[in-house]
Amino acid sequence: MKKLLIVFLFMCFFIFTSIEAYAQEGYVDELSYDLNLSHSSESFTYTNDLGEEITLKVEPISSPLQRVSSGTYKVSKTSKGSWTVSYNVTINSRSQFTAATNLNLQALKGSILSSSLTHSSTKASCDFKQKAGLITSNANVTTTISNGKLVVK
Repeated sequence: MKKLLIVFLFMCFFIFTSIEAYAQEGYVDELSYDLNLSHSSESFTYTNDLGEEITLKVEPISSPLQRVSSGTYKVSKTSKGSWTVSYNVTINSRSQFTAATNLNLQALKGSILSSSLTHSSTKASCDFKQKAGLITSNANVTTTISNGKLVVK
């Protein structure tokens, strides 16, 4: 009986530490675009905790005469089969947002009830409300600059 209890406790410990290690690893839910190295578009697709496939994308749209980090970038996020959002962010030579423009928001099912595009020197964000059937949900796309990287969530 003691051996069975010891084996049971060992298995519980093993399972608990495995789950804890997995939780610490987590999953990546953001695209980190290096402003000093990247010259072309980058995209990243993941499945969120609700099982939705999300695609994030950053595309430079600046003139080639500007420094790599400063300029304008198109940021987009798509929830497969539900909605797609894109907007442009302009960044100055001090790695600060100076504008967020050209919001393009499409509901792939249902309709968009409201939306806003805002920015500060450190963050640009699109928040919107979508209605699909009887369900109304809120979603957003947030872009920040951290350590020379444009981070899209």
